[in-house]
Amino acid sequence: MSTLTMPLDAATVTFEILDQLQEHAPVSWGELTAPAGELHSPLRGDAWPDYSVFPDRESTDQVLILRRWADVGRGRDVVRLEHRTIGDALDHLQAAGPVCRFMIGHDMDPFDGDGSRDLPVLSVWTGPVVDAGDVPASRPGPELRGRVRFRGRLSDRTNVLEEHPGLVVWEKLVLEQAASLEEWVLRSGPRVADDLQVHEHASELGTLDDVLTWAEQLLHTSYDSPYPMAVSSFVVSSRGAGQPMTVRVW
Repeated sequence: MSTLTMPLDAATVTFEILDQLQEHAPVSWGELTAPAGELHSPLRGDAWPDYSVFPDRESTDQVLILRRWADVGRGRDVVRLEHRTIGDALDHLQAAGPVCRFMIGHDMDPFDGDGSRDLPVLSVWTGPVVDAGDVPASRPGPELRGRVRFRGRLSDRTNVLEEHPGLVVWEKLVLEQAASLEEWVLRSGPRVADDLQVHEHASELGTLDDVLTWAEQLLHTSYDSPYPMAVSSFVVSSRGAGQPMTVRVW
C-alpha cells in the first residue's frame, strides 16, 4: 500500500486539520475506516446517524455532541476531550454503545443561528448490529436492538418509528410477518403502483435476508422496472423476542 492510501490514525486527526486533508483520505479507528470529506445522505439510502459531533468554536478542547434520538431539549452534550481528535470522540461514544460506522464531513454550524456557516462534523452510528442472514424469519427470533445489516447497508434503528411517532415516512413497501411467524404478507406503501397485489403472501423465507431479497423482487415488479431494483434503506419493527416483525423498505 502506498503512502497516499495508508489510512490516517483517527487518534492523530484533530477537528482542526480536517479541512487540510485530501478529499477521500482514509481515516481509521480500530477495524473501521472512513473517507474524509463525505457526509451521510438519506437520498442515497444512508441511515440516520445516532450522533453528530462538532468542535466547539469557543474552546480548543470541547465538542458538541448532538444525539439524534434524544428527547427534545435533552439531545445536546458539551464534552471536554483531552486532544479533541476524531479518535477521542469515537472512544467517548464507544463507552456508551458499540460504534459500527462513522463518517467525516461538513454540516451547518449548530452554534450559528443564521445557518450561514458550516463546521467539520463527525457522524457516528452505533449498534449492536446483527446480519440479516442471522435473523430467523419463519420461527421465533431474538429481541432486536440497534441495527440490521443487509448486503453492507445498515438499517435505521429498530423500532425508531414506534418510539418517534412524529417521523414522516414514505416507504415503498411494507412487509408484515404473520402471527404464526411462518408467513409474510406484502402491504402496499403510498408510492407503490396501483395494480400491485397488496395481499401477496410468501412462506419459506428463512431469514430477514430472504425477506429483503423478496422485497427487491417486489420492487422490480411493482415499478415495472427494466432493471433490477435494490433496497435503498430499510427499518425493522418488533415488539420483542419471538414477536412478529414489520419491515419497511425504501
